[in-house]
Amino acid sequence: MLRTPAPVPTRDRITRSSRRAVVMLIVVVGSAGTFSALSGELRPGGLWVVAAASATTIPVAYAWRRWFRRWDAMAPLFILYSDIGITAVLFSFESSWDALPGAVLLILVSLFGVVFTTSRVLRMHIVFSVVVTLVLAAMAADEADPMLLAARTVTILGASTTPFLVQLYVAYLRDQVSTSRRDTTTGLLNRRGLEAAIGQVQQLRTADLTMGVALIHVALEDIDARHGRTTAKEVVAELTGALRESAPGALIARIRHAEFACVVLGGADRVAEDLDALRDDVESLRLRSAPTPLTCTTSRAHLGDGASRLVVLGRLIASASLARYSGTLEGDERRPEHDHLVDLLADGGPTIVFQPVVRVADGTVAGYEALSRFPAGHGTPQTWFADAAAAGLQTPLELAAVQRAVLASHHLEPDAFLAINVSAGTIMAADLTRLLLPLATQRRVIVEITEHDLVRDYHQLTLALDDLRAAGLSISVDDVGAGHSGLRQLVEIKPDVVKLDASIVRGLDHDPMRRAAAKALTSFANDIGAECIYEGIETEDELEAARALGAALVQGFLLGRPTAVPLSVEHTA
Repeated sequence: MLRTPAPVPTRDRITRSSRRAVVMLIVVVGSAGTFSALSGELRPGGLWVVAAASATTIPVAYAWRRWFRRWDAMAPLFILYSDIGITAVLFSFESSWDALPGAVLLILVSLFGVVFTTSRVLRMHIVFSVVVTLVLAAMAADEADPMLLAARTVTILGASTTPFLVQLYVAYLRDQVSTSRRDTTTGLLNRRGLEAAIGQVQQLRTADLTMGVALIHVALEDIDARHGRTTAKEVVAELTGALRESAPGALIARIRHAEFACVVLGGADRVAEDLDALRDDVESLRLRSAPTPLTCTTSRAHLGDGASRLVVLGRLIASASLARYSGTLEGDERRPEHDHLVDLLADGGPTIVFQPVVRVADGTVAGYEALSRFPAGHGTPQTWFADAAAAGLQTPLELAAVQRAVLASHHLEPDAFLAINVSAGTIMAADLTRLLLPLATQRRVIVEITEHDLVRDYHQLTLALDDLRAAGLSISVDDVGAGHSGLRQLVEIKPDVVKLDASIVRGLDHDPMRRAAAKALTSFANDIGAECIYEGIETEDELEAARALGAALVQGFLLGRPTAVPLSVEHTA
């Protein structure tokens, strides 16, 4: 079942929210005028002035809601309109003392100016507001106690400084955001800053738009070890300057310690030419700081209608990274501590075994989970994937495992589903749809999101998962209750399958705490329409406890061990 993704805060949504805020401001000012007209405290003829001013707020509010598109052009006119209308209403009062508090409405308009107009227009408006306040105070001199009048006037004038304080705070926040999106050493964008810059391209409606990525890698660890940290910093600074000179129209970012990305946008031919030229420049570059090899790999893709720029960016970076690793498996960049990973990838990846997932009702096999097995001598599968992540090879290793699982799955019964483990990072970086779509036309395929990665960008992950769901793939959160598979991940991902970790299932029959946790998660899965799989069933008592809690699917050594060519499993219920 496909789910409608939760709305995300795009620029269009922010613009719509801003329009609604302006409309509310207009309604507030218009309502204040209407109440003034009903007060009976207006000068002769003032009723008509106030009524006319209040009536204009209706078409102006409608215009802001429906037509006005350019804030920079319309905001000064709106401030002028507001100043004229509010001032006309204030001077329509019989008593200037009664009118004086209404000057606060001018301050309300100035808050609009902080966000939507220039500092010059804002200053002009505030000067006008101060003048109006002082004139009203002078006219009210004979109507109130001087000290009380002075107190009211000073209070209103003091409130006039609020827009400047807000402006300073907004500037501070913008500076903080800008700093968080920059690499502190080079001043280039970091990965977060690059994604933010690309996210703004979402507004482009160009039909023929291609994105290209050039990934530049420099062996900084070797430079640091041989020549020292100072030389390594000089290399980074020199390379940064060279990239800025070679790609003046590109978005340049330092996305990892030793990796730089240059992103170009435009027509397909132009992007291809720019990437080729940049690669030639990088490969011919000789750094004066220290002799060091540079590698540059490229990747590009057409951005179709509705394509997420962030998802495409992640996949292009992953593709360029894969190209670099595949090109250096036998090269000088091999590091001894990575040899076992490189050799495994050169051989095609890990061996795949399948463990059955069994229906509790009748003991028949519902599907299989594909599991990776590795050569002895380098630890558990978790150790291999952790080593790959540290070496920057996590995505290549996971994709190799996925490809092998797809190839080996032809042994499985045609009506059995196949569950494949993939990290959130690989889901966002790689085009899994292309790898899994042929298999998804033959059997149900479940993409299990592993718990080992902390998800930092649920928005981008949701976009990538939407692509998988649109291709007919199901989504599962693996090992719920362990690692990073917490409640937030369940809420954000909205899985089709919830898989309880073995740490909760083991001892389910005699541990009330585990039983309570399993019961709550099973109820949660049922409420959101997801299937629930109990993983790690090893005893008959655990199976009976799972059955009593309403488990529909179970997995564990009791029901079948992982094997390369699975046999049809039946467990007597």
